[in-house]
Amino acid sequence: MTMHATTDALRPQKVLTLEETPGERPVTTGPLRAARALSWLIAGLMIVVSLLGLLVDGLYREGSWAREAVRGSDLVTLVVVVPLLIAALVLARRGSRRAEALWVGLLVYSVYDYAYYVFGTRFNDAFLLHIAVFSLSVFALALAIPNLDRVTIAARLGSARSARWIGTYLVVVGALQGLLWLFVLVRNAITGEVIQDIPVAGQHLVLALDLGLLVPTLILAGVALFRRAAMGFLLGTAMAVMGALYQLNLMIGGVFQANADVAGIKAFPPESVFLTATFLIASAIMLRDRRSSTS
Repeated sequence: MTMHATTDALRPQKVLTLEETPGERPVTTGPLRAARALSWLIAGLMIVVSLLGLLVDGLYREGSWAREAVRGSDLVTLVVVVPLLIAALVLARRGSRRAEALWVGLLVYSVYDYAYYVFGTRFNDAFLLHIAVFSLSVFALALAIPNLDRVTIAARLGSARSARWIGTYLVVVGALQGLLWLFVLVRNAITGEVIQDIPVAGQHLVLALDLGLLVPTLILAGVALFRRAAMGFLLGTAMAVMGALYQLNLMIGGVFQANADVAGIKAFPPESVFLTATFLIASAIMLRDRRSSTS
């Protein structure tokens, strides 16, 4: 009996038919309260820095490619990300498990997006605020993920069948992105050729963040979601949300760049439209209440 119980405990945790008790509210621990408080501060700072980026001429001292990209990011953050973050925090406080998954996805987006502001832009009047958003997002994420009830959250997200399809999608997108950047790096090592449409300094940061953080996270989250592990439901949903928002970010940045006549940039390229749409569909499927889909 003891050996059997020990073996069961070591098996990967699967989400089967667990349902949240009607009227149950999540237990809020100290770390979760801290993560939520930090997230409210993040939302407020996002509003300030986005407005500064959009309204203050000359705030960003980069060339037109990078300057217009971050201004497009400011618009998406202000109009889409901040309202979603506020809604996720309010709904999570009221007991929504799906809102907690959305919240994690928004924090992942914030870490990745503001890494570009912190490491990819020159000193400017909003630099310390950008550092604050980035740092607060890292700590909020670190406090939130280990302390969320992942099993109960997973019981409310998507379905076993959709989890396998979306997990596969995340792995494929992550692997293809990684292979593309590896090709660029190998080609550069052999021929010295670089991507023509992105400044060299920008290429360095994009490849570093994508190969160091984005690609591994997409693949690991996809694998865990495919296996229907509780953590996979949380991280897979979060990465679908992050992917949708960041693809939207890139498209709007492309609009800003095209309007500024940046060479080689076209607004709404087909691949960005496709990825935005598919990430949005994946997010919608995973955030659908499982109880409504089985009723």
